[in-house]
Amino acid sequence: MISLSKRQWPVLEMFVNLDGDKYMSIEAAQKLDQRPFRSMLVQGWIVYARGRGFHITREGRAAWEEYNSKPIWRKDASRPLTQYFDPTAYGLHPVTKVRGAA
Repeated sequence: MISLSKRQWPVLEMFVNLDGDKYMSIEAAQKLDQRPFRSMLVQGWIVYARGRGFHITREGRAAWEEYNSKPIWRKDASRPLTQYFDPTAYGLHPVTKVRGAA
C-alpha cells in the first residue's frame, strides 16, 4: 500500500500535472521542500535527466494512481457505524438488524 505524507502528496502532484514529456528545472526543484523531494528520488518516483531536469517515472505514476484509486466504500454498508460514533448523543436510535424466523 502506498502511503504519501502531507509533504509528498503535493510534490508528487506537481510532477503528475507536468504534461507528458515536460521536466522540472533544478531552479524550480530548489524552491520545494527537499525532504519529500529526496524521498521520492530515493524511491525512484522521480529522476533527473541530464540537461533536461527532473521528471516522474512509471513507478511514480503507479504510486500516484494506487494512492488515488483506493476504494473508500464498505463491503457491508448495513453494518453499524464506527464504535466512535454514538447515535444516542444525537438523538438517533441505533440501527439493529431484524432477524428472520429460523
